Amino acid sequence: MLTSSIYENKWIDLVFENRNKEYGAYQLRHESSKNAIKALFMGLFFTTTIVCASMFITNLNKVEILPIIPDSLPTIVRLSDVPHVIEESAKMPAVKSQPIQNVIEKSQLVNPTIVEASQATQEIAKATENIVAVKTTTGESTGTLTNALGNEGTGTEITKTANPEPGIVGTSALDKLPEFPGGMNKFYTYVGNNFNRPELDSERMIRIYVSFVIERDGSMTDILVKNDPGYGLGKEAIRVLKSLKTKWSPGMIDSKPVRTAYNLPITIKAE
Repeated sequence: MLTSSIYENKWIDLVFENRNKEYGAYQLRHESSKNAIKALFMGLFFTTTIVCASMFITNLNKVEILPIIPDSLPTIVRLSDVPHVIEESAKMPAVKSQPIQNVIEKSQLVNPTIVEASQATQEIAKATENIVAVKTTTGESTGTLTNALGNEGTGTEITKTANPEPGIVGTSALDKLPEFPGGMNKFYTYVGNNFNRPELDSERMIRIYVSFVIERDGSMTDILVKNDPGYGLGKEAIRVLKSLKTKWSPGMIDSKPVRTAYNLPITIKAE
């Protein structure tokens, strides 16, 4: 077994035995140690040169900074408190009081009669009394003029003007609104359970506005649809409301039941 080291030239001679040693490969392997040492020293030389050049350039451009001492020191100025002056507000001019004028009430004599001076008493009526209301009319009219003051009668009876019976009134004029037995939630529950929903392509919410009249006995009449969205929803809403047999508590005016117009929205979820 050979004991030659691969780093010795004997090994190289053994490899290149009987071969052309003039070829460059033999020369490179034969001088590899020498070339490696040269490369190492050249690298160290260039590295040292670069470091020294950097230090030299840094020291060459270094500027010495000297502290600047000001010629004069700053002067400390002490401010005294400024007195707070309260400006007097402009006085409002005095309002001149005007003398109260005595109001003289115009009067007139009522049914003057001639008596002796010792028995005389002044019966004076205000100027606002005994005024006859005049109604202006246009066109020709015939008839007789009656006593405008109405002196006939005892004067103890007050005649009331006959108040005609009201027709259909709105909810804003009522003293008491109509009420459904059990509340509006029960009303909507009945409508929702008995309403036949149409089958549409997409799921959406449809709102129907209905109006009806709540009679004096609480029944529902004159059921109408204000906006018919189609799909038979208007007819279905009328059918459901007509099928409701439960009566409402009617609206009240002066504790008397009246016919009440009622508007109500019904929201349907179509599937």
